[in-house]
Amino acid sequence: MASLNPLTREVVFKVVFYGPGLGGKTTTLQHIYAATKPEHRGKMVSLATPMDRTLYFDFLPLRLPRVRGMSVRLQLFTVPGQVYYAATRKLVLTGVDGVVFVADSQVGREDANQESFEDLVTNLAEHNRAFASLPHTFHWNKRDLEGVLPIEELDRRWNAHGAPSLGTVATRGVGVFEGLERIMRMVLRSYEADLPRGESLPSVRADTEEATIADAIRGLAESPYRPKVTPFAGTRIEPQGDVPPSSAAAPHAPAVRVEEGTVEVAISEKFSFAPLWAESEREAALDVERAIARGDGAGATLACDLLVTRVLASAASLAGNVDAPRDPGVVALLLGVEGRRYVSLRALVRAARAGDPVRAEEALEAYAFALEARRARELVRR
Repeated sequence: MASLNPLTREVVFKVVFYGPGLGGKTTTLQHIYAATKPEHRGKMVSLATPMDRTLYFDFLPLRLPRVRGMSVRLQLFTVPGQVYYAATRKLVLTGVDGVVFVADSQVGREDANQESFEDLVTNLAEHNRAFASLPHTFHWNKRDLEGVLPIEELDRRWNAHGAPSLGTVATRGVGVFEGLERIMRMVLRSYEADLPRGESLPSVRADTEEATIADAIRGLAESPYRPKVTPFAGTRIEPQGDVPPSSAAAPHAPAVRVEEGTVEVAISEKFSFAPLWAESEREAALDVERAIARGDGAGATLACDLLVTRVLASAASLAGNVDAPRDPGVVALLLGVEGRRYVSLRALVRAARAGDPVRAEEALEAYAFALEARRARELVRR
């Protein structure tokens, strides 16, 4: 439940992102963390398996700009989606103020969504909480992929109480902050309704000024719902020679030179590997290239992680729901990509999440591995 400190005029709310494994819960928190101003966020804590799937939880503390004179802190958690971590999921729900159910919109994931949803309702009941009365919203994630269920169908199956819902693309941050705004409006209303009559403590009413909480959520980000991109102060390199028209069809990373030690990386304005990717993955590939171009090795590495995760998840689905391997490391081995490079990527991702510097050549190596995994997946599909 929300905790209130009348002396510091601060109220703390706990929101849990729940849903099936590989549905996009951790990716959602990663985007919120990356897009939030440093002064408004704490350290993101992620406990994961050796293959980097969430084992216990991800925890991201955020401090909102003041709401009606009251300081508000959010504690955002995710839970492991794997079936065999039920006890951990139940524990994380202790004292929850709101739940965001992050579902996988893809056809064929209905059983996983249903299993996770039933698990959520059961675990809440163990805490003497009813799902219907708890503030909750739905994120219908992966809307950029082919073969997704209509939002109306997803609402019909799981949103029986007419809670706010929206389609999201967590890998690109589409709908992520809008969803955070919606759950916080509901949490604040619930908090206000539960205050004893005549309560003299400071209030954070949201129902009389809808714009108040919306402005506070937007104030988290470098710009409304979008992370700030700082141009890299490098040397511009003009493209040489003629460039085929097909390569200029999509936006590309700016042409800059990134110098890291003895390694010099040139990225041309009219050259990109993005056309090699499926249309649904192309924007994520461009995110990698833009990050490399502006000298953001850590950002490029995390973007590569999202690409590789998506490649391995789609490769696993080729085996069918019953026989699909659940461990991304196993999928990588089955695809025939080099195990040592996959382990190196995982180590680099952990370093980037911890805030350690990532060199340009390391980011490029991560992108090269992502391209290799993509190629291996396409060979399997054939």
